[in-house]
Amino acid sequence: MKKMGLGLFFLLVCYFIFLIRQDIIDNLSLKRETQGVSTGLNFQQDLSKDLRWKLQVLTTSQYIEELARTRLGFVKKGETAYKVVGREDK
Repeated sequence: MKKMGLGLFFLLVCYFIFLIRQDIIDNLSLKRETQGVSTGLNFQQDLSKDLRWKLQVLTTSQYIEELARTRLGFVKKGETAYKVVGREDK
């Protein structure tokens, strides 16, 4: 009788382990997924911060003036513009 009770107890423990096994696997999988999402979120937040800083720099009047002078050749009133023409080094 004791052997039968011990055997039933062992089977019951094995059954419960079998039942919670998938829950443990799912829990570990969700932890890994959460960590991956957290890493991705941190990367996106850093990227957003960098882009906001770049947007602030690009919209300043000094930067816009610099672009107009260097790329478009604009000059202020009273200034004389010179263009150096020559051979480009290769």
